[in-house]
Amino acid sequence: MSFPRISLIFMLLLVLSCSREEDRQLLEILDKTLENKSLYEGYFNDRVNVLKEILDEQTDPEQIYNLDMRIADAYRANSKDTVLVYLRKARIAADEAGRKDLAATADFRSAITYVKSGYAVEANDILNIYRNSEIPEGALQCYYEAEHTYWGETMAYTSSKESYDDKLRKRDTFRNKLLEEIEKGTWQWHYLMREAFHEVDDKEGTRLHSKGMLDASVGNSREYAEAAYYYAYTFDNPEDRESWLVRSAIADIMCATRDYSSLNDVSRLMFNKGDIDRAFRYAADHCMVDALYFNGKLRPWQISKFFPELEYAYQEKHTRLNRVTLTLLICLAVLFSLLLVMVGFLFRRQHMIEAVRGKLQDSYMEIDNRNRELEEINSRLVKLNSRIQESDKVKQEYIGLFLGMVSDNISTTRRYKSRVLKYIRQGKTKVITDEIEQQEPIDNDIIEFYKMFDQAFISIYPDFVEKFNGLLADGAEIIPKGDDILTPELRIFALIKLGITDSSRIASLLHYSANTIYNYRAKTKNKARGSRDSFEEAVRNIE
Repeated sequence: MSFPRISLIFMLLLVLSCSREEDRQLLEILDKTLENKSLYEGYFNDRVNVLKEILDEQTDPEQIYNLDMRIADAYRANSKDTVLVYLRKARIAADEAGRKDLAATADFRSAITYVKSGYAVEANDILNIYRNSEIPEGALQCYYEAEHTYWGETMAYTSSKESYDDKLRKRDTFRNKLLEEIEKGTWQWHYLMREAFHEVDDKEGTRLHSKGMLDASVGNSREYAEAAYYYAYTFDNPEDRESWLVRSAIADIMCATRDYSSLNDVSRLMFNKGDIDRAFRYAADHCMVDALYFNGKLRPWQISKFFPELEYAYQEKHTRLNRVTLTLLICLAVLFSLLLVMVGFLFRRQHMIEAVRGKLQDSYMEIDNRNRELEEINSRLVKLNSRIQESDKVKQEYIGLFLGMVSDNISTTRRYKSRVLKYIRQGKTKVITDEIEQQEPIDNDIIEFYKMFDQAFISIYPDFVEKFNGLLADGAEIIPKGDDILTPELRIFALIKLGITDSSRIASLLHYSANTIYNYRAKTKNKARGSRDSFEEAVRNIE
């Protein structure tokens, strides 16, 4: 075999190895994402709850309509029933506003939701209301989308070729009308173009527009998940397809999507690869649960068709594992019996030579006991020293954390007061003004914070002021006045003693300006008894 051919084979093996490693890492990310599924669902609920809170404050029908439609869109791939509830509310709000175009748009969105969930009859009933009447101008694009979706979804459930061809023709007609309405290069435009190329089995065109959908999507969004799913099926290689399906599944989970295809297909791929446990976990713990939660007709039926085959393979695998386990246990029992025989033989031999080395053993045991005593003493000293160091470290970190919490509390109070006063100045309410004006001034909080800081610090370093002044030149001592325990200069260097040396951080904690902190530090170092450059290091070394 020639050298170039060997190099080519080596490069091919290297690429395959890298590809498998990437697939393994993607599956690990998917598993981790599924473990954190409740966390992503919490993020989703928080975002929707914000919209619901804003909705509760609205009185204008058009604003209510817009918020109902946004909430319905948020639930589009999460809960079919919730989508329909908010679309009905949007329909009512549109009627109250006297906007026929908005009411029609809400109806068309309901039809799309019904047909995508397997309720074609309900979708057809809605569309029949508009098919023989004039569509409002503002709802025309949504009508085309609803008709395109309806005929496209029902094509797969026809009983004759004539019916299939009729639905195909209608779908293509509305797709062409929809393409005239939407902007070229958008996600939806690429989606429709991908469908057109896929219909004529043009793989290059299908891949091109699937990639266009990816480029027009935000990472880990619902659009990205759908684009990655379609892009995956432009590859004939199962490994390339798997990597994009996994990316799509990750995005679905992070968006709290409950009506998805990617994870179902990943489960099937894992099954075909022999990873039965992962396939069963994906299908049983997530796919079926999410499909039932979404409450569509088709998805649970599709998943249930795969379950018997998957469950049989799962049981077969565990049966084989039980057989292997039983075989191993028998082998271990035999080995244990041989071990007992060997132990008996060694015990008898040991007993024979014990008398000969009795005295040597006694001497060895005495030396060994003394060594153990020394090791125990040394171990105690090490532990004691470690505890002392740990205690000192915890003490300093506790003080720093305590001070940070108190300072942050003051900052939060100040921001809260500023924000509320801003609303008061805008004339929104008077009740908050009365409440804020009854609160104590922020300066009192800062003074109280200084007292707490001084007491906490001096309780741990009672000789700090005396030793600090010992580092200053004669006559330059800093003596607290009145009831103050520490002066501003002493507080600054108390923080430096605790390991907080950054001027901006000190300024934030003590509520001074950074320039003030800088001036205090420079002024105090100029009074140092020794070198001003090593003054702060000397402060940190105060015991």
